[in-house]
Amino acid sequence: MINGNSRKVTRSPVWPETEATVTYTDKFNMKTHNQLSVRGGVGDLGSSGMFLLTKEDIPLNTKVEIAINFDPSAESSELSLSASGRTVRITKDGVGIKFTAIDLNQLQKCIISRLNYK
Repeated sequence: MINGNSRKVTRSPVWPETEATVTYTDKFNMKTHNQLSVRGGVGDLGSSGMFLLTKEDIPLNTKVEIAINFDPSAESSELSLSASGRTVRITKDGVGIKFTAIDLNQLQKCIISRLNYK
């Protein structure tokens, strides 16, 4: 039997309140090169990528800057991190993003802080 999942690294569900803001340059408006931002929930997350839950369209293979917040109601910077990536999959539920740069130590610290957060 062939598995439909071509990922080599596991992604796991995160806390329901985890959200991310993805910022990218609008390639289709060459005159202004506007920075666009899309906010959504994080469906799953791993060391190599994430799935952003959104109904907004982000073109495939777009370079993005990502701000992930594990608990938006908290004011702790220990629960957020930044990453860079590119879109690799688009579905009706959101966008798959492969990380091109992420501080895995900071990701680990965020997860541990979130586990200990009251």
